[in-house]
Amino acid sequence: MPSPKSVHLTAALVLAVAVGRASAEERPAQDWPAASRAAADAIVAKYGPPQEQTATLLIWYRNGPWIRTVVHKLGAEHDFPVKHQDVLEQSLPYKVPLNLYSAVATFNGSVIPDRTRGTLTAFGASEAENILSLNLARAVVRGEMNAEQARDAQVAAERDLANGKTPEIAAKLRIEQQQEGDVTDPDTAMILPPGRTP
Repeated sequence: MPSPKSVHLTAALVLAVAVGRASAEERPAQDWPAASRAAADAIVAKYGPPQEQTATLLIWYRNGPWIRTVVHKLGAEHDFPVKHQDVLEQSLPYKVPLNLYSAVATFNGSVIPDRTRGTLTAFGASEAENILSLNLARAVVRGEMNAEQARDAQVAAERDLANGKTPEIAAKLRIEQQQEGDVTDPDTAMILPPGRTP
């Protein structure tokens, strides 16, 4: 039979764990690296608590203009246009023509078109940076800028953001909201199940 002292210690430990869990749920990502924590705090402040949470991800669906927003505990290092961690992932329904995938990648390797899902996703350090990247990717897709012009525009706008100013191109998405069903591309089956003929 456990001693009263060990029962009290066990109860105190259980209570401490429960309080720790409650605090973590109130403010997700509190023990994450600074860049991830800053992104998480900003997104929680704007859109509320995440709809899904794991040890390394906070996930929102259909928040604001986004079909999905994910804050990653560990981001990818990205040096363009300034060294930062890509910890914030945000996706929109947007179809990029296949012949322009290379131009989008040349502009910014952290803007990813997904043909199958019909999405365009930006990875960055903040929502303003993602809006900026997606608006410039749209300009590349529409032929309003080439990849190098878009890179130059991103550098100029990022300077403003670093100085506390939000340039117009980073303030609001310019991408037309398309229906998801209209932009997905499941491709064509090239191998049929056994017993089926074309």
